Amino acid sequence: MKFQPSRKRNVGFVFVIIFTGIVLGTAFSQLVGMIVPEGVVRDFFIKSLTIGWQPFTLDLYILSFTMGFSFDVSVISIVGVAVAWYYLRYFR
Repeated sequence: MKFQPSRKRNVGFVFVIIFTGIVLGTAFSQLVGMIVPEGVVRDFFIKSLTIGWQPFTLDLYILSFTMGFSFDVSVISIVGVAVAWYYLRYFR
């Protein structure tokens, strides 16, 4: 029996996989919103909560910066993250 040292994941790779899960979950949420008819099931799957902060502008008279950050979290987005996390755990 051979001993194989454990491989540590690069943090950047983990963020890319999780981000991909979020994006695919959001895209799937939009697809479900187009396919499923109006009703409680559709509302459950596509209702989202926006997390982040509103854009703000820093004006320095020569330069101006506008920064902001927000993302929508829905049930299907969370499922996408769970699938991405499973992908990370399964493919060691």
